[in-house]
Amino acid sequence: MKCKNCGEEIESGLVYCPKCGESIQLVPDYDELEEELLYKVVEDKKKAKEEKFAKGVYNNTETSIDIKIKGKRTRELKLSKKIICLGVIIICLVIITGITTYCMRRLSNTYDYNFNKATICEDNGEYNTAITYYNKAVSINSSSMEAIYGLGRMYYMTSDYKDAITQFTLALSLSPENVDIYYYLLECYDALGDKESISALADNTSDPEILSLISEYIILPPEFSMEGGDYTSRIPLYLTSSEGYDIYYTDDGKNPKTQGHLYDGYILVEEGNVTIQAVCCNEKGEYSDVVSETFNIEINKSKVDIPVVTPDGGTFNTETLITIEVPEGCRAYYSWDGSNPAINGILYTQPFPVIPGTSVLTVVLIDNSGNISKSYRANYSYVQ
Repeated sequence: MKCKNCGEEIESGLVYCPKCGESIQLVPDYDELEEELLYKVVEDKKKAKEEKFAKGVYNNTETSIDIKIKGKRTRELKLSKKIICLGVIIICLVIITGITTYCMRRLSNTYDYNFNKATICEDNGEYNTAITYYNKAVSINSSSMEAIYGLGRMYYMTSDYKDAITQFTLALSLSPENVDIYYYLLECYDALGDKESISALADNTSDPEILSLISEYIILPPEFSMEGGDYTSRIPLYLTSSEGYDIYYTDDGKNPKTQGHLYDGYILVEEGNVTIQAVCCNEKGEYSDVVSETFNIEINKSKVDIPVVTPDGGTFNTETLITIEVPEGCRAYYSWDGSNPAINGILYTQPFPVIPGTSVLTVVLIDNSGNISKSYRANYSYVQ
């Protein structure tokens, strides 16, 4: 028996070739040429197959075990990729959440953010929450009238009138003529029954619109045309009521509510130390607070000459103008009806005509100290 691989004679009973180690197959008649040709054919096929593998014509045939192993590895690879992707996503979410939280904290510490949130809560009727945001806005910008005023409104809406007054007073110092702030202040004082504070508001403003608003809560006292003080001449004093109410006054220390004179025209304050007290009374008989001014008048007793008038009376057939000489520091007053021109006279500013018919012209001079001259009187007739 010969080895199919090398042709070596093999003794009977051997399983492998002692020369090449090839598995023994029985070859009845070994033909060396035939065996060589067969070997070459096998080698050619093997070579051709290897070339096809190299060129990628076809793949190695995989066993079922290889397929299972490969499938397991593929699944493990996919799972690893999923775990990595999930980890990346979680990390990104953590980073985004951190950045968002940081930005929100930064934003929540800005004036605009808190003021806008406060106004939104106010519009939605969430007044207590709005107080929190307005307080934060004020802490960031303590000079913001809008935020302080808004905080006052929220205290007012929650009936916390004392805190509301504190905020409105501060807002008013930043915007003194703001009618809306006055309205809320008046509402707070009225809710607390604090009429004195309402009167104090009236004393600190001369704005007609604000005074009209205040007059809806209290009766405003009369206003004096002149302040009290020292004077060297008689004073024509005028009193006014912003609502057109009746005015009662006294000049002898009595209570004008019970013993006052009804004011009409003006009050001529004479020489001496005089205190004028006055009060307003509405149609319901309700009175304002009593107000007063004290005047100390010391008149200079210098003499004022009688006026010089041209022409000095007479009868005239044509229109004639009358001229009064007015010395420096004096004023001239005249009347045609015989009344006292120092009280009800017409102030002379330019020549005036003799009136038709027969009349008595009366003229006086009054200097800056209030001294009055003797009266000039003359008859004037104008026959047309």
